[in-house]
Amino acid sequence: MAEPAGVVAAAMLPGMPHLLAADQAPSWAELAGAAREVGDRLRALRPDVVLLLSTQWFTVLGHQFQCDPRVSGRHTDENWYAYDYGHLEYDLRFDVPFTERWAGAVDARGMQARRTRYAGFPIDTGLIVASALLDPRHELPLAQVSCNLYAGPETLAEVGAAGARAARDAGLRAAVVVVTGLSSGLIQQWIEPREDRIADPAHDRWNTRMLGLLTEGRTDEALALREDFARQALADSQFRAFAFLDGAGGACGPAHLHAYGPVWGTGGAVLSWNLT
Repeated sequence: MAEPAGVVAAAMLPGMPHLLAADQAPSWAELAGAAREVGDRLRALRPDVVLLLSTQWFTVLGHQFQCDPRVSGRHTDENWYAYDYGHLEYDLRFDVPFTERWAGAVDARGMQARRTRYAGFPIDTGLIVASALLDPRHELPLAQVSCNLYAGPETLAEVGAAGARAARDAGLRAAVVVVTGLSSGLIQQWIEPREDRIADPAHDRWNTRMLGLLTEGRTDEALALREDFARQALADSQFRAFAFLDGAGGACGPAHLHAYGPVWGTGGAVLSWNLT
């Protein structure tokens, strides 16, 4: 019997370009390997579409949707351009008919959806890194929405829920992928990869606490702690990407933690739901 339509699996991974470095810290290599493992499992699941949010594509007016069916080029990261991993080639494919359906569902909920399609659009580092690790052969059809800097977690949860509803209405099996970090305190100096560590021990404790809640399936408690996590550990984008994932129905039951470690002082983790 065919699986029911809607969200069937989810994943979270960091989008720092260090995971693609030639000279890697042990934690970068572990996180990259875990992301590739999740990608193998995700492709084996063969979802009809992947709903994707990267905190590095941030906007301020409405919720933007990528409506170009194929974008390719060379991206230079504004922070890490002095390193090999600061220059990234990309070739991405988007499911535009589904994206239009998702944007329409967002409009129908009283939020503003903006369709984005123009040559030379600045693709964000997080999406490029995630695609390279999860889907190097471009097998997964993507539908990406921006991370609105002024949208609260409840609003992003609504955007995620609209995507899940659009998939169900279209009879599609969807996966949800969020590209985000945990603590975002960067080490404020140039380091060698072997010197990497979580910048603040308190951030490490908060990261571990949040990961414990997620791996135990205590989603409501994790969401209730989101503001404290954001304040005490400088959580990436106030950890609103998880609210999006949960709103889409991706956080069903305990998460599986594949890897956790530092990326230039920040906290990175690879987690999945229903992919083990």
